[in-house]
Amino acid sequence: MGKLRALPVVVCLLVTACTFPPTATPTASPSPSPTPALTLSPTPSPEPTPTPPPTPGATDVPAFAGGELVETTIDGMRVRQRASTDSRVIADLLPLQAQLEVVMGPILNDGLGWYLVKDANASDLGFGEGWIAAGYEPEPFLVSTGSQAAGSLTVVGLAGTGDAEHGPVTIEADGDYAIRWVATDPERNGCSFAVLLATGTAEPVPAIRATIGDDLVPGTLQPNAFEGLGQRGLVFVSVTSDCAWTLAIVRIPGATPEPSPSG
Repeated sequence: MGKLRALPVVVCLLVTACTFPPTATPTASPSPSPTPALTLSPTPSPEPTPTPPPTPGATDVPAFAGGELVETTIDGMRVRQRASTDSRVIADLLPLQAQLEVVMGPILNDGLGWYLVKDANASDLGFGEGWIAAGYEPEPFLVSTGSQAAGSLTVVGLAGTGDAEHGPVTIEADGDYAIRWVATDPERNGCSFAVLLATGTAEPVPAIRATIGDDLVPGTLQPNAFEGLGQRGLVFVSVTSDCAWTLAIVRIPGATPEPSPSG
């Protein structure tokens, strides 16, 4: 009888063991999201600042001698009464390769280099003489033809900014001569202009003296005044000035004699 009472306990233990609650399944922790890498925008390169072309100056104006033949390189150029863009037009729209005789220049005014020129073909271009802009190298408005004008009255043409000396210039014993000149202060503050002439080793003789204001000033040493200076033969020309200037020593053609009446 004692063995039989022990069985329920064993069975009960076996049954109880079968009714334990299930073990909880652990919940997986979520994986952390990766932090996106920081993308740096490239720093834009600064745009290069264009270098402005240098402003043309006196050395960029084509150089021509007094009496030299030149021709236009573009169609439609104008000849003016004075060396200024505001001056009256005396010949309009010159054709391409129009031939001109240089009297004097250049002189800088209104941002351009100007020459006093004559119509090389008499009345073909419709004017006697006037001022024309020469432009700047390497694409000037005027170019040399490589020859001198036949019968030119210009003995010498000079130009500069400041002091200058030139010579000798041959002034014949016979004939009348004059000195034509133009001076200006590019800054429009005023300047002075003086010309002296000297024969050989003699002391220079004052020929022209002028005070220039805020405008472009032309002038002429007339033949009678030139004659009074007694400058003949080999003559040296000295300019003392703080202006921009140009001058020309020119021959004055003799008067045409009146025809005598027939007898």
